[in-house]
Amino acid sequence: MTREEIVRKVKELNFSKGSYIVFGSCPLAAVGIREANDIDLLVSEELFEKLKETGWKERVKSTHDNPLVFDVFEAHSNWNFSPYSPTLTHLLSSAMIIDSVPFASLEEVRKWKAASGGPKHLTDVKLIDTYLQNNH
Repeated sequence: MTREEIVRKVKELNFSKGSYIVFGSCPLAAVGIREANDIDLLVSEELFEKLKETGWKERVKSTHDNPLVFDVFEAHSNWNFSPYSPTLTHLLSSAMIIDSVPFASLEEVRKWKAASGGPKHLTDVKLIDTYLQNNH
């Protein structure tokens, strides 16, 4: 998905400001590094419970990773399944706001992907580093 697709889909959810941030690989798509396959969201506990009540389905991915899924979305109430687990408040404090949608900063995404360490994540770390060197 491109930035435009992500922004459109997230806006359609009509979540209140401060209750979520777009995380995962979507911030890379937001700046044009590469497209994203799904939309990862870190949401407040309150929003997480509301999503459960409105039919989003729990998906057990691992012991500490049980997001709610709907369409192309994966909503997490915490990021505790990773060695780097920032809070929603922390990510919002440095968010990139694109067309009124909050995306986690590339620096934060880089920290998470570097800590996670899988081949896909390390490829993204290199892409982020190149982008930041060329655009800052």
